[in-house]
Amino acid sequence: HMRAGAFHIAIFCKAPVAGSVKTRLIPAFDAEGAKDIYVQLAERTIATVRSTCEANNASASLWVADDIAHKSVQAWSHTFDLPIYQQEGDDLGARMFHCLQTMRVEHKRVLLIGTDCPAFTSDDLVGAATALSATCPWVFTPADDGGYVLVGSNAPSAEPFVNIAWSTSEVMAQTRSALTAASLRWAETASLWDVDEAKDVARAKWESLIA
Repeated sequence: HMRAGAFHIAIFCKAPVAGSVKTRLIPAFDAEGAKDIYVQLAERTIATVRSTCEANNASASLWVADDIAHKSVQAWSHTFDLPIYQQEGDDLGARMFHCLQTMRVEHKRVLLIGTDCPAFTSDDLVGAATALSATCPWVFTPADDGGYVLVGSNAPSAEPFVNIAWSTSEVMAQTRSALTAASLRWAETASLWDVDEAKDVARAKWESLIA
């Protein structure tokens, strides 16, 4: 089993408030049901990250888009021993760049994931960290829908996060173009699927990733 050396995993999340999380699932599951699915996805992700950290001498943090004082966020922090940070920036790209830059001060390699990919395993996360090297400053895990579910760097810069049409099927393609234009080398790990729509929830249940 390859040792990735010390690395850090930042988890982007939201306070689980009905009506403000997984809004695309509300037509199928109503606001409360969508929130419950979100909580399951978030807690599965956090648990996977914690076990990865324990097995690989890594560390992790929660980065909250909205209310860092929310009782569920505080409970995740206490239960899983994760420090909480507030996301900062005008769009998703700015928030991700700010996070990577902040955590790179103390950690050689920083991975950033969301809570929508229940398929993540510890091996996926370690593999992404291992891909970062002196000659390869970026790593991405593409999503089957055209976005990505992980970005990591050992030398973060703004280029991959500027002028990207976030939440579209073009995100990964535009990111590759931005990296190429900036002459930045990157690695990609095998693509994974994430939970955006009702059919994805059905798959997650079928694969016993959520109840």
